[in-house]
Amino acid sequence: MRRRRWVAGVAGLLMASIPLAGQDVPGRLLISVRAGVDDAEAAQTLKRHGAVVRGHGRIAIAESSSAAVMESLRATGMFEYVERDHYARLGATPNDPSFASQWHLARIASPAAWDVTTGSPAVTVAVIDTGVDGTHPDLKANVMPGWNFVAGTNDTKDRIGHGTAVAGTIAAAGNNGIGVAGVSWHSRILPLVVVDENDVATYSDIAEAIRYAADHGARVINISVGGPAQSAALQSAVDYAWSQGSLIFAAMMNDGMATPYYPAACNHVMAVSATDAYDHLASFSNFGSWVTIAAPGYGILTTAVGGGYAFCYGTSFASPIAAGVAALVWSVNAELTAAEVTAILEKSADDLGAAKFDTSFGWGRVNAGKAVGLAAPADLPVVDAPATIVRNHVILHGQRPD
Repeated sequence: MRRRRWVAGVAGLLMASIPLAGQDVPGRLLISVRAGVDDAEAAQTLKRHGAVVRGHGRIAIAESSSAAVMESLRATGMFEYVERDHYARLGATPNDPSFASQWHLARIASPAAWDVTTGSPAVTVAVIDTGVDGTHPDLKANVMPGWNFVAGTNDTKDRIGHGTAVAGTIAAAGNNGIGVAGVSWHSRILPLVVVDENDVATYSDIAEAIRYAADHGARVINISVGGPAQSAALQSAVDYAWSQGSLIFAAMMNDGMATPYYPAACNHVMAVSATDAYDHLASFSNFGSWVTIAAPGYGILTTAVGGGYAFCYGTSFASPIAAGVAALVWSVNAELTAAEVTAILEKSADDLGAAKFDTSFGWGRVNAGKAVGLAAPADLPVVDAPATIVRNHVILHGQRPD
């Protein structure tokens, strides 16, 4: 993908006009009414403060009085939280066309997993991002109708390209004679748009998209977007999704430092760091005690807007690889809980760096073959696999993608 305006070091003119991750959204607060508080009384309190409700847990106020209103509402004791809405950014880094194949699929032992399952259309993966090119030949069979939280419409076309690349990493159709393969060939993709034309998202839209995904049956949710401001509203949405049985994967972002980004650093989220072709932590990947697991994020060949393909870099692509492994796990055992899938991914990961958990790789780099092996019921039939083939200089065992 081309360099976009969220990358550090852009011209000051652009930085002045485009919100940065962590900045407050002007004239907007996020709230949650405490249990037991009368809705009508809460509504009257908001009205007295000049607040207008703008969707689930979101109110509009005059920016000039935002600080005073926030403190006054907190003082009423009627709300679990009252906080500023914040901007978040995408987790991609620029392309490098030096790789010639999907090396990451062999590295995470996808062919061994594909001997058991290539994914199931019963497993929906929500992609909270820039949208998805639903006409792409490697995606059109798997893309569902979704929602655009920026525009308030069902238009989920991808005008930026990031979400299409993420979706292909998860579930580009395999063994179809064209292009590339995702980790889980047959999972359904639910596209949810939260990123606007300036490549930025708001926490409120991300939170709404998380709740929407959980309410619409997404077992897996991928969020390759993040901001450095902690948020009770995001945590509340994550907790809701967890309570509905959904498992969220989120990019740790690409600043090469330990600063937590959200929602990756929220409780009940699989925060994913990025590894390179040598199983080292990628130079751009964030790290820290908030990491859960690692996955390849360097030179990932995937789908691009307009029917093409591109090499992509970043934790934005490590996260959907891990999400794709979770989709495979649920494809062989739909009875597993989100907590059980989390445990399987952690236990089956290939330990890198310091023994057991460490702040670069978490519990290790995902291993799809081991994860599916742990999840599959003992009596599950094994998928017939064709002979070993050689394609694009990579030897693939088991079912092959074309």
